[in-house]
Amino acid sequence: MLLLTVILFYVQAGTAGVIDHSQLIQDAHADNPEAQYTLAHLLLKGRGGMAVDVGSAITWLEKAAGNGHPDAAFDLAVLYLEGESVDKNDGQALTWITTAAELGHTEAQYYLGLAYQKSNPENGVFWLKKAEGGGHTGAGRALALLCEKEALCR
Repeated sequence: MLLLTVILFYVQAGTAGVIDHSQLIQDAHADNPEAQYTLAHLLLKGRGGMAVDVGSAITWLEKAAGNGHPDAAFDLAVLYLEGESVDKNDGQALTWITTAAELGHTEAQYYLGLAYQKSNPENGVFWLKKAEGGGHTGAGRALALLCEKEALCR
C-alpha cells in the first residue's frame, strides 16, 4: 500500500496525460531510498509512462537496498531466485535475502530461517526467532518444529 501511495504522489504531477517524473528522479539521485524503490518498480514493469528498463530497475533496487530499504533487498532476492526479468542466480538471491533479513524484513527472516533448517539449524533458529519477534505468523510454527528436532531451543 505504501508503494502505491508513493507512486501516486510522484505520478500525479503530470499534466495533459504527460507524467512528470522529474521530482521522483531527482529524489532518487539524492539517495532517497523510497524514491529509488518506486523508480525501480516503474522501470521494472514499464508503468507510469516509463519504458521497461530492467537493468536500470535492478540498479535502483540495489541503491535503495544499499540505503536501507528492506523491501528493495527482498525484491532483488525474489527476482534472482525466480529468474524473473534477470538470470536466475542463487548466490545473488542468498545475498539479497540475507540483506533484507538483516534490515528487519520479517518475510526474509522467515525464508532465511527455513533455508537454514537443514544446513545450519542454529542459523535457522536465529532467523526464525527474529521473524517470530517481528510478528511473522508462520515463524512460530516453523520454529516449534525445528526445536522439536534439534536441541538448540532449550
